[in-house]
Amino acid sequence: DEVEQRADFWCSIVTSAEPPKPKASSKGFSPGDTEVDDLRENVLEELFDLSAERVDQMYTSMLRFSESPDMLSLEALRQGLARCGLPCLEDDTLMRIMKVVNPDKVGNIGPAEFEAILSRLKLAQLLSGACRLPLDKDTLGGRRIVLGRSVLRPSTRDAAETLAVIDYSAQGIHVNKVQKTKHKEFFFGHRKRQKGPSELPLVRWVHMCGLDLTLLLACTVKYGLHPLCVEDVIEQCPTKIDRYGCHYFAAVEQLCLVNVADGSEPVRVHGRHVAIFCAGPPLFDTILTVTEPDHDEKEDWPGGPERDTSGAGDAWVERLKQRLMVSHSRLRERRAEFLLYQIFDLASDEYLKVVQAYTSRLSRLEDKPHITGNGLDHEWCDEIGLVAMQLSVVLRRLRGLQRLVRRMGEDADLHSALSSYVADLMDHVDTALDDATYLADKCKAMLDGGERSLDRHQAYLKKERDDELNTRIFLLTVVTAMFAPMHFLTAVYGMNFAQDGTATIPELLWPHGYAYFWSLVVGYLFVSSSAACYFWRRFKFKGAMDIAHLRGAQLTAMPMRIDKRSSAAKNPLVMR
Repeated sequence: DEVEQRADFWCSIVTSAEPPKPKASSKGFSPGDTEVDDLRENVLEELFDLSAERVDQMYTSMLRFSESPDMLSLEALRQGLARCGLPCLEDDTLMRIMKVVNPDKVGNIGPAEFEAILSRLKLAQLLSGACRLPLDKDTLGGRRIVLGRSVLRPSTRDAAETLAVIDYSAQGIHVNKVQKTKHKEFFFGHRKRQKGPSELPLVRWVHMCGLDLTLLLACTVKYGLHPLCVEDVIEQCPTKIDRYGCHYFAAVEQLCLVNVADGSEPVRVHGRHVAIFCAGPPLFDTILTVTEPDHDEKEDWPGGPERDTSGAGDAWVERLKQRLMVSHSRLRERRAEFLLYQIFDLASDEYLKVVQAYTSRLSRLEDKPHITGNGLDHEWCDEIGLVAMQLSVVLRRLRGLQRLVRRMGEDADLHSALSSYVADLMDHVDTALDDATYLADKCKAMLDGGERSLDRHQAYLKKERDDELNTRIFLLTVVTAMFAPMHFLTAVYGMNFAQDGTATIPELLWPHGYAYFWSLVVGYLFVSSSAACYFWRRFKFKGAMDIAHLRGAQLTAMPMRIDKRSSAAKNPLVMR
């Protein structure tokens, strides 16, 4: 451990050596390219895979090329280091390293010593800037969407805000914000050891806010992270949990509520991607978290993403820190697997808040008048359709979280320590999933109900127009019928038949014939109008009585049925 912490020694070896020449692979990749087709195969596994399996394979391969089967030769060690992208070191430099690593038996390099040499040289290469990163820091070879200027990238952010280290146990806690000048001290150093053999080591929580490629690769080398896990972090894989050996990797597609959840305005959320590395049994002593904006949200979230410019999406980190600060808290008394559960539990709580916000908003929209003279309100329909599409994304992400919790329950080591907590977490996820499913169905029912209401409203308007037209036609018909006899009289007495200059119609020669004509017309109008009003009032009254009789029959039918049921309950023989 003392040799591994000598950062200046290892950095001097890397900086003084000649940089390795880019060696093109079969796909034409060389370190420094901005786009890599297969990131895991060409970069992570080739240059930064220091997992226990890979180190053992490399050590066994180097022994086969050594002169002695029990001791590594200088040439075999040089070629082994070069395979990981390290410079070809001179013999005297390799001898210096062997003397420092194993001063008692110079040249006797075992797997542990080889792993220490390889990891420290890779860390020195990364932190001293001697290693050209294979991807650009802003877009990671087109895998990220460059955000606006208001959002700080890890490269422009203060290093203390990017990397935080928390060592805690039941006895105490130490929080360290790693400045850029302290990167070598952290990556080359070790945590404080336990005082006695019976005391468990401190649990270390390393949190990275925003993806800094250099720091991620340095953590990959320091903790021997599996290349598949690192690829999932860079590619932002969906929600899942996997186990590699005795260690765990999990990823959560998180949704965080931006506005208030009272339903007064449309629901706005933003997405975060949380990657978690957790050391497995028996110690459960290390956990590494990486949080960054969800770069797939622009294409995945209907209505456009709500970018997090204030860091509110990482509020769960501060909540966990506050819990750790409390003395004798359950979180400090437990190991890293309990912190892993707490992260999942806070993610499920955020989903419950998002679903509750949609519940309140749909209740407001359901009570809002949405039928206008021109039909359905277009803004109302558009928001309901948008909410339905957004809920489909929420459902898909909740199903991923549900599979993650189910995998936790199936893992023997996690289930034995967190059985009741995993069951409670599953209840939270199931509740959120059921509520989101109900809301998605409600959106469809509201749209269908709105269309049916619109159809009924249009049918009612059509009936009103038809009734108005029928009334007008009826009035015209009545008036025409009333004036038809007068038209007949006018036509008859208006004929000009004459003989020898004298009218042949006798009534035309009456002295008061014209007055008689108008008296007859006025009398006829009075009688016909009175008859029309009488029959109109009679038909209208009869229709009202029929409607009242029908309503009275419906109202009286219910008490009769209730009386029959009550009497049957009192005397069952009546029904028999």
